[in-house]
Amino acid sequence: MDASPQDEAAALRHTGLAIARWWLRARRRREEMFGPGLFADPAWDILLDLYTAAARGESVQISSLAHAARVPHSTAIRWASILTRAGIVERRKDPTDGRRVHVSLSAAASALMEDFFARLITDGQRPPMIGSDI
Repeated sequence: MDASPQDEAAALRHTGLAIARWWLRARRRREEMFGPGLFADPAWDILLDLYTAAARGESVQISSLAHAARVPHSTAIRWASILTRAGIVERRKDPTDGRRVHVSLSAAASALMEDFFARLITDGQRPPMIGSDI
């Protein structure tokens, strides 16, 4: 029996999320081995963090973006502002604590991330698995 389009879309999202998580782990391993600061792509690290957090149903505080991107707090805030102006990230105040600000991918950015990973998958651009041909 063939899978429904909804099942195929769910499988693509699941695989895309696995790739995003793999990518985050690979970037962290690279940083451990080569040292911090040599490779920097804070915008992409922020997007990967927000994408995977949304999949886990977690809310992300703007203050935690520095840790996610492995950059100083001021750099993370600057990138959050750039991404917000671009319509990629949305900010919202915490309803219980006005000092806290939460961030998430916009609906359009979330769809772009899903499309990005789906295209990697359909183009055969998956991370290599143990025992596979590289």
